[in-house]
Amino acid sequence: MAPSAAGIAIVLLAGWTVSSFVPFVPSGVLAALTVVGYAYTTGFAEPGLGVLLALVLVSLLASAAELLAGLISGRLGGASTRAVAVGTLAGILLLFVVGPIGLVVGVGGAAFLESLYEDAGEPRVAVRRSVYAVVGVFAGPFVQAVMLAGVAVVFALSVL
Repeated sequence: MAPSAAGIAIVLLAGWTVSSFVPFVPSGVLAALTVVGYAYTTGFAEPGLGVLLALVLVSLLASAAELLAGLISGRLGGASTRAVAVGTLAGILLLFVVGPIGLVVGVGGAAFLESLYEDAGEPRVAVRRSVYAVVGVFAGPFVQAVMLAGVAVVFALSVL
């Protein structure tokens, strides 16, 4: 029995949901492309236009949420945009050198040092800011995965 286009799309959407936890995989964008690709194969008959637009929008918002989670969390913790940017760059660089632990150490360490530099003599404030930045790094993939799981479920309900 040959797999149907809907079945393939659902499997891909489930895969993109799981890949939310893999660094540098644009899972939300891939989910949006999967939904549009399926709609194209049906001549845009399935899912309906409203559902299609909603699924694409949520997929792209999931991608944006994952990208901005560290920045938003760091800012909520009181870190400056500069501290969060330096932490993110350090985390990305250390990700290639040490792996996922490098991402956490880079983001947390750089945000801590930058915050300590900005507010000399306030190590507790620097620790709080770096913890918020690290929490954001971990929260982003979870938010994206939940949103993409919702996309997969709604897509499956709309085409099956």
